[in-house]
Amino acid sequence: MIEKRVSGNYEMNLVLTGEPTLEPVKVFFSGDTAFGKRAYLAISTDGFEIVREINTDTRTLKRSNHIGKPPWNVRILKKGNFFRFWVNETTSWIRGPLGEWEDIYEPRDNHLSVETPSGIRCHSCTVTTLPWLQEITTPVISQGPKGSFYEKQVIPGAIIEYDGLYYMYVMAGMAGDEEGSSRRTIGVAVSPDLKQWEGHLEPLISYLDTPYDNLYVSGAVVTDEGRIAIMFSAQQFPEWQGFMLATADHPMGPFTQYVNNPVYKHPTHAHEFDLIRAEGLPHRYLLFYAGFTPSPQRGSAGDRGYLLYSDDLVNWHPDERNPVFSPETLDNWDAIHVRPRSLNRVDDMWYLWYEGCNTWKPAGVSHHGWWDTVGLARSEDLINWEYYPRNPALPGLGINADQFDSNWVGWPRMFIKEGIGYVFYTGNAQVGLRTIPLDDLTNWQTEGGRTFDF
Repeated sequence: MIEKRVSGNYEMNLVLTGEPTLEPVKVFFSGDTAFGKRAYLAISTDGFEIVREINTDTRTLKRSNHIGKPPWNVRILKKGNFFRFWVNETTSWIRGPLGEWEDIYEPRDNHLSVETPSGIRCHSCTVTTLPWLQEITTPVISQGPKGSFYEKQVIPGAIIEYDGLYYMYVMAGMAGDEEGSSRRTIGVAVSPDLKQWEGHLEPLISYLDTPYDNLYVSGAVVTDEGRIAIMFSAQQFPEWQGFMLATADHPMGPFTQYVNNPVYKHPTHAHEFDLIRAEGLPHRYLLFYAGFTPSPQRGSAGDRGYLLYSDDLVNWHPDERNPVFSPETLDNWDAIHVRPRSLNRVDDMWYLWYEGCNTWKPAGVSHHGWWDTVGLARSEDLINWEYYPRNPALPGLGINADQFDSNWVGWPRMFIKEGIGYVFYTGNAQVGLRTIPLDDLTNWQTEGGRTFDF
């Protein structure tokens, strides 16, 4: 047996050689023998399984077939509470394999080991640490007290800079069961430095000011005329009513809603997007949104990325090549839904933070079965995309029940200042912040970690 203790995120690569065997190789990738909680890959000529071991109780969570005979090239990627697996050409994934659905979390320090049966040899094994975006922090904007307009959810929607201050427009929700909360409104928080935020005590635009039940802010810009424009999705639960526009002379309002809202409506469900005031493009404004696609060219029905263009924020024209953004995988972490959330231009490249989602449910467990997290992609032309090779780039930390961003993370929003990417996101309905230097963000060859031989 070979073993190694690793802290934080990592990538493990090993080559197994020898004769075909029905007795499995065990590759332990999460947990610690001292606590009696471990997860491992069981690899044999029948395929491979993701197995959870809690003391003496062993449970197979997922199975994959058709890996062929040895040699087996095995790759395991740990990103927070998310794991991806490759055995030769066969892939799999899981979130929280120790039992997130039972409030059992992934330790930050993991005891990695490989147990081989007779006839199988570990030809090589390396582990590379992956230090990107794994700060342990507290929310920069927390949920409000009971009865407040943000008592249940506060989610980042858009950020602008104006007269030396930063304004974050947030989707704020009250208690309810309309997909996690209800009576969503648009609030604002203000910061002098992108780190310390003070929330305004009243909503800027309330659902009571509209004929709708829920308002989801997703974009804001300072126009050429110096006015503030906010765009948001409106829902008359459960139906989406389109993209709305409101403008003001100051970031704190008052905002006037466009009289002929919505300014655009997707044929089916759509509510998440980013709004860009673009330089060097044929049109002044660009809107990149997630729209449900019942019959995509590849993969299952789900959300895909669509581009819209406008010169006045009122008249929007779809790109004739829509949808222009699809899942990286057909059977892995983002195979069902991809939702563009934050688009930033760095030099001549567009960087996109997006939500990816797939579905899986442990047998016999009461769980909704959806596992969202955040990935990264980039493109020179907004049409042809390269996916970050170690996605998901910004996952939940997965370390314990008290950490606000252990489980679900989503709604990423990056603001760039002085060579640093400030990546805001929701962690279980509160606003978190992780940072990354642009030199690291743009270098996809490495995350700057160390590589160890077993």
